[in-house]
Amino acid sequence: MLVGSVAVVMLAALPASSQTAAPPAPHSTPTDPFVYQPAAEVEAMTKLADGKTTASKIVVDHEYYFIEYVTRGINTQPEAHGHWYDYVHVLSGEGTVTYGGTQDGGRDTGNLEIRGGTLAGAKTQLLHPGDRVVLPPGMPHLFTATPGHTLTYLIFKQKV
Repeated sequence: MLVGSVAVVMLAALPASSQTAAPPAPHSTPTDPFVYQPAAEVEAMTKLADGKTTASKIVVDHEYYFIEYVTRGINTQPEAHGHWYDYVHVLSGEGTVTYGGTQDGGRDTGNLEIRGGTLAGAKTQLLHPGDRVVLPPGMPHLFTATPGHTLTYLIFKQKV
């Protein structure tokens, strides 16, 4: 009797275990068109205006990520992003990224975006064209050009 009961249970379970799960629904694909921007156009949108320390242009903006070109001069301010990874690729110029430590005296501009103040206990890394930087969410940082230069980079920001 026990053998017969076990056989019935095994046969009943067989069809369920042999079925394959339905494939997951595909992610919504952004409908961005093909884009070509010549170098002169990219340079024009990242050029610092007189008296300004930062120029930026968001070229792709979606709910969970965006891509931005940024040019920094000197005298920029520290920042931290509570919900964003920053993946940075240096395109031109020379500068530094100061990162880590604590950000003292910054103000929350909304949605855990902290700007201003000073960095204490941070480290500094010299940056050149071709360098890559990854800043995790919440890490205070400061990008600035070295004197006599600007620092231009492409940043991919991913929301977490």
